[in-house]
Amino acid sequence: MQRWKQIIYLFVPFCISCGETREKERDLILPEPTVMEKILAKGTLDISTFYSTTDYYIYQGITRGFHYELAKNFADYLGVSLQIAEVNNDIDTAISRLQEGRYDLIAVSMTETSEREEKIRFTHPFFRTKEVLVQQKEKRAVENPEDLNGKRIFIKKDAPFRHRLSQLADSLHIRMELVEVSYYSTEELLHLVETGEIDYTITDENIARALSYSLKNIDYSVVLASGITVAWAIPQSADLLLQEINTWLETFQKEGTFRFLYNRYFNNTHPTSRNRSKYTLIRQGDISPFDRELKRYSRLLEWDWRLLAAIVYTESRFDPEAESEVGAYGLMQVIPETANMFHVLNYSQPDSNIYVGVRYLKYLEDIFKKYPIEPEDRAKFVLASYNVGAGHVMDAMRLASKYGKNPYIWNDHTAYYLRYKSDPRYYRDPESRNGYCDGQQAYNYVNRVLETYNSYRHMEK
Repeated sequence: MQRWKQIIYLFVPFCISCGETREKERDLILPEPTVMEKILAKGTLDISTFYSTTDYYIYQGITRGFHYELAKNFADYLGVSLQIAEVNNDIDTAISRLQEGRYDLIAVSMTETSEREEKIRFTHPFFRTKEVLVQQKEKRAVENPEDLNGKRIFIKKDAPFRHRLSQLADSLHIRMELVEVSYYSTEELLHLVETGEIDYTITDENIARALSYSLKNIDYSVVLASGITVAWAIPQSADLLLQEINTWLETFQKEGTFRFLYNRYFNNTHPTSRNRSKYTLIRQGDISPFDRELKRYSRLLEWDWRLLAAIVYTESRFDPEAESEVGAYGLMQVIPETANMFHVLNYSQPDSNIYVGVRYLKYLEDIFKKYPIEPEDRAKFVLASYNVGAGHVMDAMRLASKYGKNPYIWNDHTAYYLRYKSDPRYYRDPESRNGYCDGQQAYNYVNRVLETYNSYRHMEK
């Protein structure tokens, strides 16, 4: 794998014929780093995705979605972290921002079209599907494409259906009224069909099938086009990234994991309650059953409640009865000593458990507010302290200062010495006043919380 190239300075003799031995520094200008090189340098794969049941969503605190899980697998293949740079259900906007370099790829079920190929490049297809008409089962009026004469069909503004529908209308000598909307997602349009607010829309057959297990009153049996290829979009200049994705995909598609994921999201016949369907959860913006409490208590910290939700998920998977081997209990894994600090006797209830956890986070934050640490970094110091104790984090700060690092910066500075606080060279150092600890665990904890928060932060506030 190529890495960033450095500017090379060459020194060459100058004006030798004049007897001079001066040397002139000259830059050898090398090309800008490629998209692939930038990904490796920053250590993250930045993606744009859609908020839907098949692309990316949060269900019971867990980040899910067919394309989210594929992108996570590809990031692991590259040895980098997955970063959701944007959740944008407007494909034209997403393509423009991809061209501007705001992210590395668009991880959604994107239909390949010649118009789009003028702006972006497509990876090898993940699968093929069909374009289908979606209508109400109870009011089914269209049995074949000819029946579309005079019908009004709602489609997304950026959908690739308009051109093919125009061709279909010309070949069948019929007229259809196409209404392009920008304020509804594909999933919302299917919901409007089910409820009878609109009569028709068009989508990919596999998406309609996936949603039909929650939206029971939709029919998608009328096929308008077949052999539609679905792929990811990347910048046109991303040759190395394209090569890496296609190499990974060729292997991954042969594994059972790919088929398992496809069946989970597109062929899941497990019955789902209409009132608690994935679609309902997505529209409500729920992360957990405790969102109201998390929003209320996050004000004590002046933190984004979704970061607090990420902590709770990492601690207990939103299980209010979770209990650790060392006696930590509840959503925020509170121990008796911590509850006693804030005079809370009954911390087994979700409300009081969150309260104690938040009060302790506030206590830790006040410790690190005494130092010139940037707010974004300060949250990392607090998270590490919540996991392993402030004393060990402050030991790492002293070690960083002693060995020439900046104790007020997390990555590669204080974090480095916390990670290696299980090494005798450091936990026996006089600056390490609290001795041994498994600092790697705390470091990983911070990363897990922030990765989960990155998924949650696209939910509505």
